Amino acid sequence: MDQPLPGARLIVETLPAAGSACRVEGEEAAHARARRLAVGDAVVLVDGSGREAAGRATRIDRGFVDVEVEQVRAAAPDALPPIHLLVAAVRSERLSWIAEKATELGAARLTLVSSERTQSFRANEALGPRLARVVREAAKQAEASRWPEIAGPVVLRDALRGEAAGTRLVLDSRGEPFPAALPAAPVALLVGPEGGWTDAELSDALAQGWIGASLAAGKLRAETAAVAAMTLARTALARR
Repeated sequence: MDQPLPGARLIVETLPAAGSACRVEGEEAAHARARRLAVGDAVVLVDGSGREAAGRATRIDRGFVDVEVEQVRAAAPDALPPIHLLVAAVRSERLSWIAEKATELGAARLTLVSSERTQSFRANEALGPRLARVVREAAKQAEASRWPEIAGPVVLRDALRGEAAGTRLVLDSRGEPFPAALPAAPVALLVGPEGGWTDAELSDALAQGWIGASLAAGKLRAETAAVAAMTLARTALARR
C-alpha cells in the first residue's frame, strides 16, 4: 500500500489539480499555524477521496494559507474490506470517541440510529457536522487519506431494511459468539443503546436477515462494544 506523502496534512473540500493554487482557510489554517508552517514547507492536501495532493506553502497569513500544488497522487485501492458501523445514538462525547476509533480502524461509514431506548434529544441532526469534524481530525492524525462517511440519524426500522452489506451482524449478548471468519464484505455491525435492544427490535432485525452476535466479555457499554466489534470484524475479514 502506498505510504502517505510527507508534509503537514491539511483538509480541503475538493482536491485541486496539479499546477494550481489553493487557499486553505478556517480551522485548517489555524492548524497550519499551530504546526508553525513556514513559506516553502511541504504541504499535503486531502479531501477524503483517497487521493493526496502534494505542494508547498507560498503565503501564510492569519486567516489563510496559500498552497501551490505540485502533484496529485491517485487514490490507491482500499486495502481494507469495508465495514459499516451503525450505532444507536448515545451521549455526544461517547459518540465522538466511537467516531474517532472507527476512523482509526478503517470504517467506511458510521450511521447513527434511533431506537426505542434512544433518548430523542441524542439523535439530532446537529450531530452530523460535529462527527464529520471528529473523523477528519482522526484521519489527519492517522495520516489517512480516507475517512468514514457520516450518515443519519435514521430510525432503526429503516436502518435494518436499508443496509445492503454482505454480512450483517447485530450485537446481542444472547447471540452466537462473534464469528471467527466472515465470508462476505462489506460487513455491517449494529450496536445498541444503553439498555440494549427491545425484544421487538431484535426480532425485527433477525427477520430482516441480520445475525445475532455476542462478544466474549458479555454486555459492554456502546463505545466499548463498537470498538471491540470493529476489531473482531477486521480480524475475521483477514481470515477470508
